[in-house]
Amino acid sequence: MGEPTYRARPGDEGTPPVSWTQVLAALAGLAALFLVPGLGILRLLGVRGLPAWGAAPALTSALVGVGAVLAGGIGLPWTLGSLLGVTALAWLSAAGVGLALGTLRAAPARVAGERPLGAAERVWLVASGALGVGVLSAGMMTGMRHADQPPQAWDPIFHLNALWFIRETGNASSLGGLAPMYADTIAPYYPTVWHAIVAVSPGFAGVSEAANSSSLVLGSLVWVLGLVALARVVWPADALPTLLTPVLAATYVTFPAVAMSMLGVWPFALSVACLPGVLALLISSLRTSLGMRLHTAYGVATVTAAAGVVLAHPSGLFSLALVALPLTAVLATRQARRLWRDGRRVGVAVAVGAVAGGGLLAAIVVLTSPQVAAIVGYQRGGQDSYWPGVRALLLDHPLIYVYDITAVNIASTLLVLLGVGVSLARRHARWLVLALVAAAALTLLAAGPPENPLRVLAGFWYTQASRINQVMLVPAIMLAAGGGAWLVRRVAARPGIPVTAAALALVVALGAASSGFRWPMHTQVMASTYSSWPIAWGTMLEQEEIAMVDRAATTLPDDALVLGEPTSGLPFLLARSGVQVVYPQLTPIADSPQRQLLARAFDSWPRNPQVCEAVRALGVTHVYADTLTFAEGAKWEEETPGLRQITTDRPGFEFVDAGGQASLWRFTGCG
Repeated sequence: MGEPTYRARPGDEGTPPVSWTQVLAALAGLAALFLVPGLGILRLLGVRGLPAWGAAPALTSALVGVGAVLAGGIGLPWTLGSLLGVTALAWLSAAGVGLALGTLRAAPARVAGERPLGAAERVWLVASGALGVGVLSAGMMTGMRHADQPPQAWDPIFHLNALWFIRETGNASSLGGLAPMYADTIAPYYPTVWHAIVAVSPGFAGVSEAANSSSLVLGSLVWVLGLVALARVVWPADALPTLLTPVLAATYVTFPAVAMSMLGVWPFALSVACLPGVLALLISSLRTSLGMRLHTAYGVATVTAAAGVVLAHPSGLFSLALVALPLTAVLATRQARRLWRDGRRVGVAVAVGAVAGGGLLAAIVVLTSPQVAAIVGYQRGGQDSYWPGVRALLLDHPLIYVYDITAVNIASTLLVLLGVGVSLARRHARWLVLALVAAAALTLLAAGPPENPLRVLAGFWYTQASRINQVMLVPAIMLAAGGGAWLVRRVAARPGIPVTAAALALVVALGAASSGFRWPMHTQVMASTYSSWPIAWGTMLEQEEIAMVDRAATTLPDDALVLGEPTSGLPFLLARSGVQVVYPQLTPIADSPQRQLLARAFDSWPRNPQVCEAVRALGVTHVYADTLTFAEGAKWEEETPGLRQITTDRPGFEFVDAGGQASLWRFTGCG
């Protein structure tokens, strides 16, 4: 990258990075915020067991999504107290429903054929869960390096500054709460459930460590809990698939590593992480002979959990449809046949008509909404052939950016294919095969040639293969667990080989075949946007520059407003030091003519009076300059030529501080 032009002053290198051990208590509190509110609702409704644990984050998402909007509507600041207050009200409501239905103290419900886990199986599940959660979280922590290391992909800086504004304004509503991100020129809808939880989580001094910690909670704990709950109800007669699920989850980098680093789309990741838990709840509500009262309680919980997935991110609706429609069609048909045979034919007919009519109406409303139109209409390029996508799916290689192949997942892929065979042969859980094929097809459509007219079907996920691929992991891991369990049983059928020994041998084989549960890939992918220089797709902050940004809280005055190219690192001043910036996101704000003018032509300020008028109108006091070039690894933005190389060796610029090849200047050129 070249020798830095400036260096931090001796003895003034900024605050030391925040280690993971320093945020352990806060990390536990964040995990509790994602789990406990929803778990309390489910327990009070009468939902017990693994489905309650798996679906709890989705219920929390629904609670926070609605609560933050209501708080914003009545002008109540969104704080930790607000979240706890909304939780208390939700618990009271759930208790009322549970009492009315008589399900408050219901015994744990079991799906058809499910047997309780034995004591030894519970111990093995804890061990397996610890391994899966441990590998996933440790890989993320190692790649990120520090708890407050800034993520430098495109989307994360938006979310970091959104967290900062929510802390500052107390408005976490999805209906306009993030207007400050657009300089209050518009107040658009934006899904803020993730932001509303992370922003108020106690114990985090900065938003960087809060956001990074949420990656660990969502990408390991929430994800694995949901998958375990789903495996338990998909394969109810055998504990082995449930025990193998956390280990299998650890072999995939598509989620969480790609989701939490190169994509950096935390709201979407929350939606995906909640998905398996909602499916587990759905299966429990449709396949269990609960009695009408408990069926009603489970139904209320399932609908609320599904709403939580959608409130976390709108594309969650289509993710749910992709994996749940085959399941719902099969299970609902079975339930309808059972009720029909029991003589409840009028009720069945009414229900079928209501579902058909409601589904048609919902489809019309959703497909004609501006939000969905914006998602589907997103333009994205593709590859000339489908074969690179096929190879990536088989190896679980990232479908975004160009990474070295350091560890592949052939072993898990073979188990997925084996699970497909087991499912079809036993005529059990065949909906998983349908969901897998559908998700794989949509992933390839998004990754392949753009001219394919069917590619529009992938538009519900921004036509981004690496997003759809995350949804595909849900049926893939379930099928791999079933295939792995079948293989273990076959091996254990040989004389003298206990099931435990065969299962442990499979775990060891998975670890060996995947180079230590894909450890090299987990860390490589995470580090690519956090701690490996140059940063993938362009560096915004060099290491010394991070220290300069952190020092800005003391080197710049309280009323400073800093102008600079967004991709130079400018927006991090807000998230890390609380310093106001002209551009709080990487994309220039379209509805602000003054900001658009500065992005195009600030470098012409000595000879362009309109530029100085814009500077004065906005109140710009300082300038952020960076000499790091695209050839040296800097991130590039087409829309900001006027800020790309700011000439500071002229009158009108007074040096303030520097770090790496970036520097801060007091700007007096416009008077």
